[in-house]
Amino acid sequence: SLATSICAAVIVIATKVDVAPLVATAMYMFNLVFQSGASFIPYLTASEIIPYYALGSISGLAAAANNLTLFVVSFTFPILDDALGPYLFVPFAVTNFITFLFCVFLMPEAKGKPVSQVVDEYQGPVRIVAGPFKRRPRGEVADTLPVTFYESRRVLPKPGLAQKKDFVSKSFCPRILVVSSESVQNVCTVNNLDTFAELLAPFGQDVSTQITIQDGQGAPYFLDKICVRFTSDFAIEKQVQLEAPEISGLIEKSIAGHRAEAEGLPFVNEETGAVDREAIGAGDIGGWAPWYTAFRHDWVDATRASEHEAFQHPVACVLAVSGSEPDPVGSLRELQRHAVVGRVQAASFTGPSLLFYYVLVHDERDTAILQTVDATFDQVRRTFGQNCTLLRVNSNTDLLGTDSSDRDRVSGVWSGYYDHHHHRRPGAQPLDPVPADRAFGTMMTMRDVAALRDAVKQMMARSVVPHMQYMVRVLSDKTANQRRGITGRLFSAGRRYFGATTKTSSTARGVDGDVYFAYDSAEAMLRKLADYSFMLKDYKFAQSVYQVARRDFQAEKTWKCYAGAQEMVGVSKLMLEIHASKAEFDSNFDDAIAMYLYKSQTQQPFLAVRCIVVYYELLKHHRLYSYAPDALLRVPGTVAPLFALMNEQAALAFLKASPRPEMRKFSFYAMVAAQAYQGAGIPELSYRCLRAVHAMLGASAREAGGNTGDSETRDPAGGEASERGADAYAALCSRWTSIDSHVNHELGRQCMGAQRYDEALMYLMALMGSDRVPPKLQAKYLQELLQLFLESSEAAAKGAGDGGLASRPVELSVPAIDPRQARIIMSPDLEGDDVLLAWTRSGAAPAQPDGSPDDSLGGRCCSVGEAVAVLLVVSNPLGVGVTLNRFTLECRFDAAGEAGESDGGAPYEVSTVESVALEGGQVAMVTVQITPRRAGALAIVGATFLLCDILPTRRPLRLPGRRLNDTKEQRLAATYAPDTALGFRIDPQVPHLQMALRGFPDTLMSGSMCQASAVVTNCGTRPCRSMALWLSHPSFFDIKSPQLHREQSAVAVEAGEGEGVYKYAAAGGAGAGVERVQVANVLSNPSTFTL
Repeated sequence: SLATSICAAVIVIATKVDVAPLVATAMYMFNLVFQSGASFIPYLTASEIIPYYALGSISGLAAAANNLTLFVVSFTFPILDDALGPYLFVPFAVTNFITFLFCVFLMPEAKGKPVSQVVDEYQGPVRIVAGPFKRRPRGEVADTLPVTFYESRRVLPKPGLAQKKDFVSKSFCPRILVVSSESVQNVCTVNNLDTFAELLAPFGQDVSTQITIQDGQGAPYFLDKICVRFTSDFAIEKQVQLEAPEISGLIEKSIAGHRAEAEGLPFVNEETGAVDREAIGAGDIGGWAPWYTAFRHDWVDATRASEHEAFQHPVACVLAVSGSEPDPVGSLRELQRHAVVGRVQAASFTGPSLLFYYVLVHDERDTAILQTVDATFDQVRRTFGQNCTLLRVNSNTDLLGTDSSDRDRVSGVWSGYYDHHHHRRPGAQPLDPVPADRAFGTMMTMRDVAALRDAVKQMMARSVVPHMQYMVRVLSDKTANQRRGITGRLFSAGRRYFGATTKTSSTARGVDGDVYFAYDSAEAMLRKLADYSFMLKDYKFAQSVYQVARRDFQAEKTWKCYAGAQEMVGVSKLMLEIHASKAEFDSNFDDAIAMYLYKSQTQQPFLAVRCIVVYYELLKHHRLYSYAPDALLRVPGTVAPLFALMNEQAALAFLKASPRPEMRKFSFYAMVAAQAYQGAGIPELSYRCLRAVHAMLGASAREAGGNTGDSETRDPAGGEASERGADAYAALCSRWTSIDSHVNHELGRQCMGAQRYDEALMYLMALMGSDRVPPKLQAKYLQELLQLFLESSEAAAKGAGDGGLASRPVELSVPAIDPRQARIIMSPDLEGDDVLLAWTRSGAAPAQPDGSPDDSLGGRCCSVGEAVAVLLVVSNPLGVGVTLNRFTLECRFDAAGEAGESDGGAPYEVSTVESVALEGGQVAMVTVQITPRRAGALAIVGATFLLCDILPTRRPLRLPGRRLNDTKEQRLAATYAPDTALGFRIDPQVPHLQMALRGFPDTLMSGSMCQASAVVTNCGTRPCRSMALWLSHPSFFDIKSPQLHREQSAVAVEAGEGEGVYKYAAAGGAGAGVERVQVANVLSNPSTFTL
């Protein structure tokens, strides 16, 4: 700006004195200086003094202002030329000189400073500022980090930061290495804790930091809490392959702790078996399958440290010694040279920048050093700086005097932590359990627990978090400087456009054979920068760095590193409270999983499954359940328990789909999970999945075609009314017949294996009666049903299982007996009808009188000892043949008063049909004879038989009675009277008559005559008087008596009509006299004759 101002002044002077060569030279220098300085330097300077989060907006405003200024200058230049003449360049000289003064006095200096430092110097300090490392003499501890606190303006937290899914943030939290002396180990041992890391572990969850720090772009944000994990060892090892036995053991261990919870289904009503939609809408998937919650924690915890990411690498190291040691300072120096510390500093992302934090542990049982422990701590602090703390423990000096409730509370701090984290202890093997009766912290009180919590909080807030923030700033500056230079840009462009090889000095082979970048390379520093930012919950900046690193990894063809970066890009996007479309994040996870499984030098299925689990948890957090099944089904199917877990979760995700649960998709994936669980030897969870499918298919069938269950439906096993049994039959009405059959068959088999025979019978019975099942399967299902009865009988004989099937018949849908086609015939020859009728007028057909006491039974009545035939139409809906042995009827008898009570025998006798063979699809007529022995009312309620001469079976015969419409309630609800279609009355006053026709021709030609006899026999004990004969066609018959005596006849014989001819009588009966009927050209119709 100063040079352009001088050139503009020279132009003015040369123009005034009229020196043309000087004017031309000054004009040339003005353009040269402007184009080489003020023209483009402001755009470069912007990236050095403006934070990244505001750089785009401010650069856009600056470009707009520049273009506006160019327009103004171009527009006003001719006007100024006319007005100023030779002084045209005076305004340009003044403007450039003012710009020069602004740059000198107001513009911040950015040379050698990161953007964050420039922003700090310009706007003042924030609450916590981490200072630079102090260089110490060789041999002493380096990298102590002083922290300065300032009182400044309140900084609001980033929106949505506290609402992140805890599982993901805790899975990728900082790790702290813990190394302790032998005396500290003894302090832990007396409290039933193995290591000092185990002592600190419960207090690393949700550490309340309550500090304001800066992100990678220099913007302040509030860090409310952070999670940290303590470990006593560090080593880079190969990830476990899915086929390894320990993986199957890990999954089975996660499931074993929750087998007792597999009995119930939270979204199914256990009493009715119906699906509870409110529970589905309000419930959490995590509570529906707690074994998956245990599995996800165990799987992520089992992830081993790798060269491609910094999450499993310690960011700090805690060195703990006891105050009772002779030389605590010397002991701390020895711990700095520990082998584990050496491995971390030599082969980890942390490297030499490992932060040391020093803990002096004072055992309050040791009263000898009570007066000197404070002085010892002062010595430690003077030697090692401010990253020190004094920890007082074991204040329970009198065990017998401590309240038991206080001891339980102290022990619960550790036992609750390890129960929640599923028996995972720092430094322990993945499957090492914690004994259930193990008491922790036996020498501690709640005061010691509070001291431990405060010590961890102080360590994180004053040392670890500021250290990580400082490393973010340092790494940001280093990577920016390396990538900002011309050489770096040309090198990156050459790799991108001309290809590159992984055999460069910055890459090496890892323990699993994959290529990774050396920890001091620019690419590794980018990954470390992104991981540290993610652990500090600066997800937006971490996402941008992951995207930059991803391009470098792809250019170098380091596919494992590329997969890890892609995974974290997607995780960072979903950790932000931004509603993005599926395409914006699903491609990241899809690409990462594919790279882990197929493109890495060594397949990484363990990391691929971790990626799937994290992705699924984030989708649940954002309630994007419709995307979850696609993510879960990417899991490899080589491990049956893992495949079953993921399919079960995919099925549950369909239940949470919007706007309504997708029950059929749930049923399909739950069936796949059940099959995988069965193959993995976990029958409890297989049974649970199948039960859920059974309930869902029943609900789906009811929704599709209405509720098929009847309020009077009896339990198929012979119990009371059961909605659960109704669901079994409602499922048969659904369109997925094959799936229904498969589910019921598998449930029946599993219940047989568990000796739950009644429940097995319910499921196997549902298989009977479907004509859409192939005959081969029908034969198989029938055979297993019969086998169930045999096993139940053997178990009942031995006293094992519930074994109650042999004591009662079961209700099957095979064979089909339609009670509407049943007929009751009061005739031994199965012909004719026998009812009580009345003649209302002469010549009319007899009819049942209104209000007759026989109305409730349809007018059917018989005498005592009279045989009644019952005809049943029996059909076999199966495609295979069955036999019905010992077929008989089940009746209900109601005695009439005291009639027949003197006889102690059975009130009726029912015949038995020994065998009825029914081929597939055959319909047959079965006749059963009933002989009543007492007066009363008898109703047929069912049929009993032995199916295939093995299974006692009962078929109820029920029909709804007439519809009742007498009251308002009956008209509003479908109410029916009791049915009496399959009943009749036994009246001792009714004579038992039999009529036989003798010599009656089968055919009769027109005009011909034939003499026949009608023989009426009274087979009963009651006399029959005043009998009448009714003919439907009286003109066809000429009825005569073989012997007619006038003195005994109650019928008057009219002279001239012929001897022995019966005359028709009035409806009044036999004593009514002769009736004369006058007719004109009409044949007489004498239909009723008295005998």
